[in-house]
Amino acid sequence: MTLKNKNIGLITGLILMTVSFLFYARLHDTFQLLLFCGVLLSLLSYLIILCSKGTINTKSISTMVVVCAILIQPFTSSLFIKASYLIFLKYNKKALTEVNNILGKQIGDVVVLNGIITDKNKLLTKTEIETLVKLRKELGVYMIAKSSDEIYYGLWGFLDNRLGVHFQLKNENQQYLKNHLFGKWFL
Repeated sequence: MTLKNKNIGLITGLILMTVSFLFYARLHDTFQLLLFCGVLLSLLSYLIILCSKGTINTKSISTMVVVCAILIQPFTSSLFIKASYLIFLKYNKKALTEVNNILGKQIGDVVVLNGIITDKNKLLTKTEIETLVKLRKELGVYMIAKSSDEIYYGLWGFLDNRLGVHFQLKNENQQYLKNHLFGKWFL
């Protein structure tokens, strides 16, 4: 069986769908674009394969590839989503550590949203405020929120859907409901 454009389109679409999850945490808009393009390309290619003049064998193999991709997708997507968060943490380790050091010693809640910092206890110095604003922008997060238990980094959000990572401040195991990434980092 020689690979034709329709087969290449199907395989490329399925690969795009799978790889898109590597951008889930870091570049959510890229994730959505790749996933949409992958679904569209693989769907159109599969329909062309089914409607074109081809052997039953070719159509059966294409159907088996699609079924296998559907069965494997839940496993690969969860692995790639976790990898996406780990990549974010790895490439931003210095900035994240600096924010954790500044906010970890603060008493009370602190929220860094865009260029505005809400510090009800007014314990942050001017230098710390400037540093936090700069680091929030450098990290590419829309929000950093510190509570008594954790520091939350909001990576993407829309209405009630929020994606981010949590840095646990206390050693107590209060984060049992969240997915553990490594160390004190959770989803």
